Amino acid sequence: MAIISKHSKLYGEVTTIRLIAAQIFVLSVLSIWSGSAIIVIFMIVDFAVRAFSYGTSPLKWTGSNLVKLTGTTPKPVFLPPKKFAALLGFIFSVLWLLLLLLGCPDYALLVGAALVLFSFLESVFQICVGCYIYNWVVAPLLQKRQNN
Repeated sequence: MAIISKHSKLYGEVTTIRLIAAQIFVLSVLSIWSGSAIIVIFMIVDFAVRAFSYGTSPLKWTGSNLVKLTGTTPKPVFLPPKKFAALLGFIFSVLWLLLLLLGCPDYALLVGAALVLFSFLESVFQICVGCYIYNWVVAPLLQKRQNN
């Protein structure tokens, strides 16, 4: 079994990622219920850290520490599709905030509901919609670009 290096930029840990998704699910539901833009801003920052850097976001820190507390055996997962999914989460969160600020609550609710659905699928069933998009669209484009 492969050991996940703390410094590896190619692999993450499955349970940590699922716990991050569970936190996004809870935060998204809370924001929809309360109408809070502050929660959405927090999610934007967290998604940005995970999408644009290899730093530890607040939700990743929480998930990692919960995994350590439970003593779960690390299970590696290829990180580029997960980073792409975080980028999509960032885009959805920014769009959600803009729609809230522009006074379009119905459209904001749709975007927020999409994050609820996607985070639920990842946290409960380990289905990463952003990863599927990465594998169907981004990876073939990268492969094509490498071959040219």
